[in-house]
Amino acid sequence: MADPNMFTAPFQLTKGMHRDVYAAVDPEALASNASGKVVLVTGASGGLGFAIAKAWAAAGAEGIIIVGRDRKNLEGAASEIGTKVPILVAAGSISNEADVQSIFAEAIKKFGRVDVVINSAGVANMDAAIGQVEPAVWWIDFETNVKGLYNVAHHFIKVNGGKGTFINLATLGASFLVPAMSPYSASKLAAIKFLEYLDLEQPEMRVFSLHPGIVEAEGGRGGYVENFVPFAKDKQALSAGFTMYLQKPEADYLRGGFVSVNWDVEEMEQHKEEIIEGKLLKLAFLGAKLGPEGHPWKN
Repeated sequence: MADPNMFTAPFQLTKGMHRDVYAAVDPEALASNASGKVVLVTGASGGLGFAIAKAWAAAGAEGIIIVGRDRKNLEGAASEIGTKVPILVAAGSISNEADVQSIFAEAIKKFGRVDVVINSAGVANMDAAIGQVEPAVWWIDFETNVKGLYNVAHHFIKVNGGKGTFINLATLGASFLVPAMSPYSASKLAAIKFLEYLDLEQPEMRVFSLHPGIVEAEGGRGGYVENFVPFAKDKQALSAGFTMYLQKPEADYLRGGFVSVNWDVEEMEQHKEEIIEGKLLKLAFLGAKLGPEGHPWKN
């Protein structure tokens, strides 16, 4: 039997590893971070985006905007979330700028502001190697995972003046070198770098790249890659709670960086100065040590 932690344990920053909700990221315990917030979630008609939107609603957010391409599916999701908080159903594709502009306009009209954006929409094509997939098909991942991400960030800045919290669901798959995975891996790597720039150029915005783990399919809504089913043990509620943790000022040491839901937040907090000073959660360029004296060769 395959080790369910095979693709989780090797990527641990912390000794503590979590695949389910624990006290520090419990959505119920973090309800005060959701209270009074207007939250926009993309990719929210199903899967993880839906679970995150539902958790923020249950925690007492002031309003929820759920975004997806299929209005009928969104309306079904809205009915499942319930009537505890006002919900705006906003259909559109994040890769279409006109759609995104319209979505934010609808949000401002209904709620007057957007405080938090959680970009859960994404595409993952892993069907063929380079040379075996047509260029237009290969580029589809970039249309959503990079251009779509930019569209959402751009129009969030336009409506809130570069403030608020912006969380993009990232992936450790950005670090993989696996045949047929190039469009997904390369586009998600570009997205992580883009968020570093967003953090740099919009210093009043709280920006995070969040890896949700290998998420279980729950309630018939989860999506997964068939080969990863034995390893898909991360609960959707863990990601939902982590997005609320990132809303805390105490999470500022993670701003602009890549963080995994599997990492223990209390352990990271104990080492936050090292994380900041060493840029431990920022992308590095090469494994070589570049400098005026060149790389220190072993021989």
